[in-house]
Amino acid sequence: MGAWKPMMPWGSTTVCGTVVDAVLAAGLIPLVVAGYRAEELTAWFSARPEVVVVQNPAWERGMLGSIRVGVEAAMGPLADSGGFPAGVFVALADMPRVPVRSFAALARVASAQDPTHNRVVFASRDGQLGHPVWIPRVFFAGLASLDPDARLRNHLLELPWVSAEVDDDGIFVDIDTPDAYEAQSLRG
Repeated sequence: MGAWKPMMPWGSTTVCGTVVDAVLAAGLIPLVVAGYRAEELTAWFSARPEVVVVQNPAWERGMLGSIRVGVEAAMGPLADSGGFPAGVFVALADMPRVPVRSFAALARVASAQDPTHNRVVFASRDGQLGHPVWIPRVFFAGLASLDPDARLRNHLLELPWVSAEVDDDGIFVDIDTPDAYEAQSLRG
């Protein structure tokens, strides 16, 4: 990318800051898992007490490890304080176009479920799955048994799941290349 992706400028903030702002605008508690350059990311959000930052010291092992760290934080003291009682949303820090309304769409579907038949909820558009994704608490324990090289998406698709329609291509926009960053930042 030529720069550290989470802190690349995006609108009036950064790529990661935009995702955090969407989570806050949705009325949720943002939990940022910091890995590479964790001290800088922690410092960036230190003036924002509404943002919880936890560090993943084994970030080199991949994204699944960071999701596990986030889930452990959600299951621990945060859950005890009422922060994440039913599950977690997973929103990637390099997807700044995820719309605020996608969280509400997933929450509506998740809350309408029979509590004895929990399902993962994916954002979707025209049958194509995107982000964010809702993972009910009942599935947290299974994440710990996954191979560190496993893909979370593949695991979640093996569980009971449903989708929530979101009429916005932002649920697919992942900023992984300089060209993608330039093309998408010009839109925003």
